[in-house]
Amino acid sequence: MLSDRPRRFTVPLLLMAALLTACGSEPQGEEGQLHSVPRNRTLIMGLPQMQDYDAFNPYIPGVSSTGSNFLYEPLYYYNAYGEEDNLIPWIAQSHQYNEDYTELTIRIRDGVKWSDGMPWTVADLVFTINMLRASAPELLMSTDLDTWVETAEVIDPLTARIVLTAPNPRFLFSYFTDCFGNGIRIVPKHIWESEDPKTFKNLDPGKGWPVVSGPYRLAATSPEQRIWDLRPDWWAVESGFQSLPKVERLIYLPFGNEAKWVQQFITNEIDSSTDLRPVNIKSVLDQNPNISTWTGRDVPYGYLDWWPLSLGFNNLEPPFDDPDIRWAVNHAIDRSQIIDVGWQGAGSYTLHPYPEFPPLMRYLDQIQDVLERYPVDRFDPGRTAEILTSKGYRKDAEGFWALEGERLKITIDVYPTLFTDFTPVLVEQLRRAGFESNFRSTTDYYTRMTLGTARSFIMGHAASVRDPYFTMRLYHSRFVQPTGTSAEYIWRWANPEFDEIVDRMATTAPDDQELVQLFGQAMDIWYRELPSIPLVQWYHRIPHNETYWTNWPTEENPYVNSAYWHRTWLLVLLRLHPTQP
Repeated sequence: MLSDRPRRFTVPLLLMAALLTACGSEPQGEEGQLHSVPRNRTLIMGLPQMQDYDAFNPYIPGVSSTGSNFLYEPLYYYNAYGEEDNLIPWIAQSHQYNEDYTELTIRIRDGVKWSDGMPWTVADLVFTINMLRASAPELLMSTDLDTWVETAEVIDPLTARIVLTAPNPRFLFSYFTDCFGNGIRIVPKHIWESEDPKTFKNLDPGKGWPVVSGPYRLAATSPEQRIWDLRPDWWAVESGFQSLPKVERLIYLPFGNEAKWVQQFITNEIDSSTDLRPVNIKSVLDQNPNISTWTGRDVPYGYLDWWPLSLGFNNLEPPFDDPDIRWAVNHAIDRSQIIDVGWQGAGSYTLHPYPEFPPLMRYLDQIQDVLERYPVDRFDPGRTAEILTSKGYRKDAEGFWALEGERLKITIDVYPTLFTDFTPVLVEQLRRAGFESNFRSTTDYYTRMTLGTARSFIMGHAASVRDPYFTMRLYHSRFVQPTGTSAEYIWRWANPEFDEIVDRMATTAPDDQELVQLFGQAMDIWYRELPSIPLVQWYHRIPHNETYWTNWPTEENPYVNSAYWHRTWLLVLLRLHPTQP
């Protein structure tokens, strides 16, 4: 019942209907009506925003398609936080490469079904691959598949063969293993084959769209919320592969205001949200004993994510097309101060675009000589002045660097809510070094980055977790698009020598010692050019409200990470238990 909820908490009428409890009530037949689900069987999550309330196309750049991460199930999952290199078979039963990694055979489980009852077969996998190849470079992952796949074919309903354009021992892991935000959504051929994937909205409740494979169906969607309800006919239950989740309803609320989230956590109105800033999550922990985090109630209040942040640039446009200018900016940055002031010490800085996961340290430990040649950790405004003076810049009457009367301006675009705690510290450092600097946090942040109209920005590297190739590939020139044209990866930097080395990394097996050597060569070029400036390691400080749900993943129980927008979210939904029976 809602009678025990604080009166100051107001909700849309549709959400109120979703939360009302009426014993014995059944789903309503009329469109827009919801059957009642008790609060202790409902999981409520806070989103920064919801741009996709009227669409469910997971391939459109910049659209989140809230729910696609757990409703389009993958061939495999990967848990980066387990004690072992944890590859988890899901729809796939097995796979095998040929001797030179130019062919991949995939065998899937029997009995997998779409939500409309149609069989999930390898024809769906092959269709998805070929659809994306034909749509390059406009759709997510389309450039990669067009680069790597020569042919994809159905051998029988449970077996597919993919022939690659070159050896690629990590193809399956790169594209068809769900890990953090990676993993291509495999869609139903019988729905998508008659649609244009560049414009298809894939949302029509009257037709049962979206047709998915996961254990939930879309119950309601609007700018104020998206609601998913459990469906008992999930294939994994029918086949005995999995048990039905205990979460009967998921509600996403795009309030996007941390101050509001803090109050809602304190009064148990939401169960999880995106990251909270250190000061806010500490406030929640101090005021609600039912709130926990990955690290309990201790700093850093979260886990190391795969998303180390850099100060990025549109490297096609002046003045940031000059690596000397990028190095001048780098020497004006005091990373320790960013952590101490911006995050109150709850975090760590980085000198590279990699998360410091154990499998990656094998490679990072081998580039100390590169860091000595290119001292990216050197905070030295004096060196900044030397570089700029050599380029003809002079300080004007207000102390800002200018060339022929035009100031060197740095306007940093940042994601709303995520970076506004430490970015002011960075901006002040740049201003003290003589750059006319500021930042802006707008709802079109992602669009500005992908189009290149954001000349500088803060963004993470969602790529490597066990192998350095994935991050290096983000900087390959195949992804560079002219300013004004949307780019799948936003760094807009090209170096033919770097490309050649990264192409060789792509065909080298992860356990081959040559990969370490190639990595060192690629990073030598990367640091020399410095296409982005590494800033901080990213921590997901995600509150886990245990008032209604327990068995959240933790440092002691790391069955997977707890970011509900990541591709592995279904693994959490399967493990959560109601606190109250």
